[in-house]
Amino acid sequence: MAKHQHYVPRLLLRGFLSQNGNEADKERVRVIDLKKQREIITSIDNIMGEGKFNEWWIDDETVASIDPLADHVERNIAPLIHRIREEKKIEQTPDVISDLSLFLAFQFIRTKKMRLMPERLNEQIRSHVRRMGLDPERVKGLQEWNENTLKAQHAKHQIDGLQKYAEIMSEKVFFVMTAPEGASFYLSDHPVALHSDQDRPGIMRGLGIGVPYIQIYLPISADVMLCAYDPAVLGDLMRGRDEEMNKGRAMALKALIDGRITAAQMRHCVEQEKEHDIVTPMITTIRAGGPVAIEKEQVDTYNSLQVFHAHRFVVDPRGEFDIVAEMLAERAASASIHR
Repeated sequence: MAKHQHYVPRLLLRGFLSQNGNEADKERVRVIDLKKQREIITSIDNIMGEGKFNEWWIDDETVASIDPLADHVERNIAPLIHRIREEKKIEQTPDVISDLSLFLAFQFIRTKKMRLMPERLNEQIRSHVRRMGLDPERVKGLQEWNENTLKAQHAKHQIDGLQKYAEIMSEKVFFVMTAPEGASFYLSDHPVALHSDQDRPGIMRGLGIGVPYIQIYLPISADVMLCAYDPAVLGDLMRGRDEEMNKGRAMALKALIDGRITAAQMRHCVEQEKEHDIVTPMITTIRAGGPVAIEKEQVDTYNSLQVFHAHRFVVDPRGEFDIVAEMLAERAASASIHR
């Protein structure tokens, strides 16, 4: 039997073992198949990977593999991931940030979803050409992809691009978020999720790991999520804080000038404003590596990112999949409207 080679490693999957009965003792996870829209319970050996996933034929007699690279990255990072799960914080040292950057970059580019991207892009172009009434076969540069050429291209992308991706990741601010009791993070089969709160109109709408204000999330256990923010995100938070504080102080100053409050009352307003400042302590916590404790509503938001970015499979340690059900229902409703 062909070796089941993971694109989401057991190292991560073990952080999301089923919380039902004794299923965790058997290293089982609760998974939803988005394609078939059904739930399954299976071993971590059987999910988020394929037989010979990391192997491809160079010629009729020679097989190449990047599985040794995957094994090396996972062995190297495993002690650090275990420590972060336990301590729920990230030590802010160059070595730790370098190791996490490499792991985050590799996990981002190694998945099935990333492998199929050239094929999907190719088909989108072909569909567009057909809608124009033209024959795609007569358009130069459109490649016919098969499983082996996709594997070879994917391996080349990982080998050639890993260092550059890691360098971009290393420019981020790393910290962890923690889920409250009674809530847990999902893990999808494309688990490095990108998000931005900034509007990006037109052709700049797409997200990449190097764009300004990018937020990158990778759940590493049911209650711990690795976060990597562009420093501009923190700058934006501080600007928002300063604007609110300046607005409040301007109102207090006007009230003082108008004689509606005393100088002592104005000082009291300023001090109260500082006491209610939640941004400064949060940024201090982020720069220290966390943990930033979040509420269930925020966990739901980050879980929706996992579902949105997933290729096919999503793991929920609690086996509830409530966010998945909501998103599938919304997609079905949207599809029916556009028919």
